[in-house]
Amino acid sequence: MRYRLHILTMLLFSWGLIFANSNNEILSQKKQIEGDFFSYGIFSSIDSIKTTVNLEVGFSLYRKNDFQIKSLTSITGSKIFDDESNLYQLGLMEKITFGQTDFYQNEITSSRYGFFFASFGFMSFDKNRQTKFLFASPYYWEIGGGAGVNIRLKKTVAFLAELGGGLHLVQNGKGDFIKKLQKAGFGRMSMGFRYFLK
Repeated sequence: MRYRLHILTMLLFSWGLIFANSNNEILSQKKQIEGDFFSYGIFSSIDSIKTTVNLEVGFSLYRKNDFQIKSLTSITGSKIFDDESNLYQLGLMEKITFGQTDFYQNEITSSRYGFFFASFGFMSFDKNRQTKFLFASPYYWEIGGGAGVNIRLKKTVAFLAELGGGLHLVQNGKGDFIKKLQKAGFGRMSMGFRYFLK
């Protein structure tokens, strides 16, 4: 009887340790996820029209189980492919991502997501006037979408890669370079890094 009681006690103790470790792991993951609420990043993009450098700040809008929605806002600076060396854009882009919950799991971890975006900005040069105040017309708009992956290298650092595309629209603009920006569509590739606040 004492032998059986001893075995039962050992089994209960072992089960308690397993349960505690499992519970601690769940709490640890939950704390990790909650700690990844804010992020900021820097990445570059290239498409058929221009090259761009993006400074990004983001936060989670919704999280449940292995699904999340994030808002990412970027300041964008672009150099347009053109014979005119002074042709630049300065803009603001809002991106919404939806996909796997992104958090570090004590090893290199990847998460995939889809996204759509809208962008508004200013042209830095008008060939018709030879010069232009930055915040005057013509203005440009972009809409589009795509897919991406976050590869968490550390708790606070992730490498990102995105492929997508969309449409350009230039408002109140004239000239050959404006026609180039009003092509039917563009493809875009982006790579860079995101950093998570702890």
